[in-house]
Amino acid sequence: MKDSTRLPAPLASWVETVLGPLKAVQDAPHPRENSQVWKVTGRTGDHYVKVAPKAVLYTRETRAYREAVPHLGHGNAPALKDSSADLLALILTAVDGEPLKQEESPARRRAAHRQAGQLLRRIHEALPGHQAQDEAAHVVESAQSGLDMHIAEAGDHLSTAESDMLRHLVSTLPNFGPLPTGRLHGDFRERNLLWNGRRCALIDFERSEPGPLVSDFTRLATSLWPDHPELRAALFEGYGRSLSDAEECALAAFAAADAASALAYGPRYNEALATARGRATVERLMQEGSR
Repeated sequence: MKDSTRLPAPLASWVETVLGPLKAVQDAPHPRENSQVWKVTGRTGDHYVKVAPKAVLYTRETRAYREAVPHLGHGNAPALKDSSADLLALILTAVDGEPLKQEESPARRRAAHRQAGQLLRRIHEALPGHQAQDEAAHVVESAQSGLDMHIAEAGDHLSTAESDMLRHLVSTLPNFGPLPTGRLHGDFRERNLLWNGRRCALIDFERSEPGPLVSDFTRLATSLWPDHPELRAALFEGYGRSLSDAEECALAAFAAADAASALAYGPRYNEALATARGRATVERLMQEGSR
């Protein structure tokens, strides 16, 4: 096997039993801490090997690939070639495209977001709402239970008034009644959308779980949509429906929880984009609350 020193020995042995001898291995981590992903090339072409940082993320991702991803259709997401619970590892087929955020044409970017909306709707409908309802409460509980810790960790990055505003918004989540539920992608944003100029593909399902569907729009609502309302419109055109009034209110609450998390995480790990996202969201929510 050539150029395989970057694969740990047990992982390399398992991958070769599945794919045969490898010709090349290339590091291909996601832009986050503790990401372990490699692009491998063998006699059957290119694949990706991914090692989950936690068992729960491995379980979520393998379950998503088996139960939800087939609903997306051929070529619209990687396919699961094999998995190893002992190694927390998955072997995935390669899909064509680059992260959507690299697309410079406004028209093609809108087209990609329409396709992305279609793909997300298929993921959401892969698990009927009545089956997801019991587990969906976990997503709301997590947003509430982690808030005070994130506010404390954010420290001087949040004023007292801002902290109170975030607490108030997140506290309203249980008030909206049963929200539409289903299978979430869990990290739906442009870096997890691959685009080849014609087709959009969805990747990275390690945070997929049952939950309120509106929570899947949080990352776009806190980073992209404030400056690109046309992309929000394109995505919901593809998704096939708009958010209800209750979902719009819930989205603001999930955005508040995300802002606190970003302002706890960003400064600690010197992640300027996360910090900027958190600050911008807090300022926007404060302005909306003062109207």
